[in-house]
Amino acid sequence: MVLSKIVLAIDLGGTRHLHVHEDNEVFIKDLVSMKCAFFPASRWKRFVGIIADIDKHVQLASVGKTTKYREHIGGMWHVSVDSMYPNVNIRRWYEDSMGILKPSRVGIALSFWNWDKLKNAIDKVHDQIPALVAISLCWHDSQLDLMFCDECSPYHKMDDINDVKAAEATENLMIDTELGSSDILNKRRKMH
Repeated sequence: MVLSKIVLAIDLGGTRHLHVHEDNEVFIKDLVSMKCAFFPASRWKRFVGIIADIDKHVQLASVGKTTKYREHIGGMWHVSVDSMYPNVNIRRWYEDSMGILKPSRVGIALSFWNWDKLKNAIDKVHDQIPALVAISLCWHDSQLDLMFCDECSPYHKMDDINDVKAAEATENLMIDTELGSSDILNKRRKMH
């Protein structure tokens, strides 16, 4: 693992900091506990794209309204807001043996105060590192490519992939059959 240089560091309050590295990877870290959330550029773009949704649920939770929000942001990472816990949780999830997604210990929870500071920090990051604004989300040529993308579909199963392959093969066969049928009809018309 090559360590890259930090090009921007922003204090999020307390022991929480946001670091942007020279390779455009973003880290939200607690400098004491060493807990952190990691964002390659495309994951950062997806995360920033749902800030308004996250903030809506933070507002609900902060006034005592019930909310339970969770959104996949890339890889095995999710962001969640639950009114039972007053924070924004950015965490890796895993699939247990029963196929149920559960949060791991890897990640960081931001108090609503830290969350407000993070929203302000995002503007500073984008002002000082415009490359992070220009990054695009993952793009895939087919559903199969999407299913093999570890950033977009980290929990894919071989059965699901085989089902998609079978569906694509059936679709191609139907197209070939339709084209073949129209060729036969055209030949018959020419003969008469």
